Amino acid sequence: MLAQVKIRIGNLFDGPTDLIVLPCSTGGSITPFVAQSLASYKLPQPPNQLELGEIDVVPFSGGQNIAQFVAYAASVLHNTSRSEVIYRIGRALGSFTVRESSVRAISAPLLGAGAGGLSSETVVESLRSGFLETASPNAILTICVLHRLVYDKFAKQPLPAVTPQRPLRVFISYTATDDAHTAWIESLGTFLRSNGLEARLDRWHLKKGMDLPQWMTNELQLADRVLIVSNEQYAAKANGRLGGVGWETMLIQGDIATQQLSSQKYLMIVRSEDFAVGAPLYLRTKFAFHWHSKRIETAMRDDLLKELLEVPSEPPLGEFPVFLN
Repeated sequence: MLAQVKIRIGNLFDGPTDLIVLPCSTGGSITPFVAQSLASYKLPQPPNQLELGEIDVVPFSGGQNIAQFVAYAASVLHNTSRSEVIYRIGRALGSFTVRESSVRAISAPLLGAGAGGLSSETVVESLRSGFLETASPNAILTICVLHRLVYDKFAKQPLPAVTPQRPLRVFISYTATDDAHTAWIESLGTFLRSNGLEARLDRWHLKKGMDLPQWMTNELQLADRVLIVSNEQYAAKANGRLGGVGWETMLIQGDIATQQLSSQKYLMIVRSEDFAVGAPLYLRTKFAFHWHSKRIETAMRDDLLKELLEVPSEPPLGEFPVFLN
């Protein structure tokens, strides 16, 4: 599927996202709003030698549940900007999603529309065209606007559709019990991705230097579905609030409390012969897959895929019998 570009009203830091884009000049100067944001989140200053249209990406180490990365985009030179500059930034952001597989959601402001003097329509079209030319499939660029009047202009004339509904984003929560279990987890994620689901796994998407709690928080909030792969060790850690599983359990419980009763966001897989031993206490009332050794692996995978894709399982309704008419 192709990449997408969307527009929403709101602050860049409302989160969650994978990467936030902040504007700067080629000499590293920034607006008061950006300066305040850097101070609030203890972010480094942008570099003072960027080419016009270039981006510089750094980890968002103080971002908590907001983003994994921040990109400084050199969108202005001497208080002016041009559409081709914003286009180049769009291309650079798209290319980054190809190089960095953990980044699929990007939030950017109307680069060049303030100090650069460009119209909001020019900025959106330039960013959009550049991003869509280079972005990884499934990547989404969200352009954030602060003013209702600007947003309403685009709401009346929405951006042309470029793709059907994005693929389901599925985060897999597990504990690395042993090499065999970890290999099974990776195989499951590969199976989901090969069937068009954006499976997210720490072994693929957690990069060296990233803040682990921040990354886990982002993934849980950005996920459409969360697969909790539990066994005896996972359940013990969840019940005792131990280690990373214990911390993630608190996040999941908090998120579940905000979901509607009919929510299907969280789905548990129990890889244990004894379901009661392998399932955390707080999830035992939830529908789950009991993935024990007597089950056929291929059949279980197909059932899981149908559940995630909400494929109907009931037989079709037939006609009433003739003698009842």
